[in-house]
Amino acid sequence: MKNTTFALGAAAILGVSGVASASFVGAVFDSYAVEAGGQSYAVIDAYIEFDSADDTVLNIFNVDIFNVNGTAFNHNDFNTLSGLAGAWNVVQSGNIPGVVDSSIDSLVLVGGPIGGTNTTALDPSFDPSTGGSVPFNAGWFNSNPPNLQGRADAGTLRTWVGRFVIEGTDSAETLSFAFNMGYNQGLGTGAQFAYNDGATRGPAILVDYVPAPGAIALLGLAGLAGRRRRN
Repeated sequence: MKNTTFALGAAAILGVSGVASASFVGAVFDSYAVEAGGQSYAVIDAYIEFDSADDTVLNIFNVDIFNVNGTAFNHNDFNTLSGLAGAWNVVQSGNIPGVVDSSIDSLVLVGGPIGGTNTTALDPSFDPSTGGSVPFNAGWFNSNPPNLQGRADAGTLRTWVGRFVIEGTDSAETLSFAFNMGYNQGLGTGAQFAYNDGATRGPAILVDYVPAPGAIALLGLAGLAGRRRRN
């Protein structure tokens, strides 16, 4: 398995601005390949990175997420067992050998485990909630905020928010990822937004599936140039 991690919108930007209290650092992506059932898949995992372990994702919204060349996202979840279109909600995903495999299932979440105990729910704007694309302006949220499911991991300072999978690893497909996000610093703290006080979304971030050597640096520079701080 090839695993490449890179960040767009890095903490260095915060240092340049001289504002140490800002919490949202940027979006971070892992791009790697998975072999399953004799087939190769290219996977991108999306995370939100913070500068404090108290920071907690509440929701992702106003998204514009798609594959640049139009490739459909792959699903492998309980919804597909009946021949239906795969579901985006993580509660439909799971791991049963030879039946469903979450490692090759496109899904969205606000932290937490894969499967039915996850408290992520889809906004009404996520319609349809199944299929090979993400509806424009869709969103998802933690339906039980007091459980702090969206809190940043204490080690990585990241919250996992999505997995995007395509079949095959030999294409030059690119994920375009634009979003906004609501978050706070835990129970009893006020909500904040990643971009423009929630009015719109941040700039599109382009992420290669299983990028070739050399592509990472170019993507990183593009992300730094396009990074906008919240108001």
